[in-house]
Amino acid sequence: MQIPYQTAAAALVLALVSMPVWAEEPGKMAETVGNSLTSAPAEWLGAQPHFVMIGTINGTAFNVQFTDIAAAMGIASFAAKREYLVIEGGFAYIDFEVALEADIGGVERTVEIEMENENFAKQSLPADFALQEAEFPAGLLSNLETQWEWEVGGASFNEEVLGWTGVMRLQSDQGAPDDKGLMGDGMVSGYINAVRGADALVISFTAPVTEYEIED
Repeated sequence: MQIPYQTAAAALVLALVSMPVWAEEPGKMAETVGNSLTSAPAEWLGAQPHFVMIGTINGTAFNVQFTDIAAAMGIASFAAKREYLVIEGGFAYIDFEVALEADIGGVERTVEIEMENENFAKQSLPADFALQEAEFPAGLLSNLETQWEWEVGGASFNEEVLGWTGVMRLQSDQGAPDDKGLMGDGMVSGYINAVRGADALVISFTAPVTEYEIED
């Protein structure tokens, strides 16, 4: 199953135009300063470490554009983590997370995305994974969880949102296996074009992996 990347990306031109509506509610908008993109990207933005997230989720608008992590100001941390499950005869690579902690619009914020599969290691990359709601689906299926947290004006804003459809292109996932055959370094990269009800979201990322976790 493939969904044209341009569909949500084109729709998000309107989302970007309408973003000032949230300006009176700073807790409902995360927008970086000096953005160069005037619309959501229609494809993965390349191997240079970056994180771009444009769209809306449950009434919160995102226009986060760190197109060059190394040159960006205000980033506290940016890293990915792989998760493995113990199975008979070894391990299954079931999950990866990408987490950003940064000053976005003058507010310290945490934004995370998480993807699941029965075993990502079974797939040849790059590959397109259709997004759906089941946990740890087999084959070219995945799901997307978006999470964020920050405080504005003494109020706390945090949500975890599932239930996306669309497509995630896992562009590359590389690292050096350790003595267990597991990878706690390297890079993971991809492009997400997702919808959920009235929300549309586009994400491009290339993130350094700094650790892995093993689930029994």
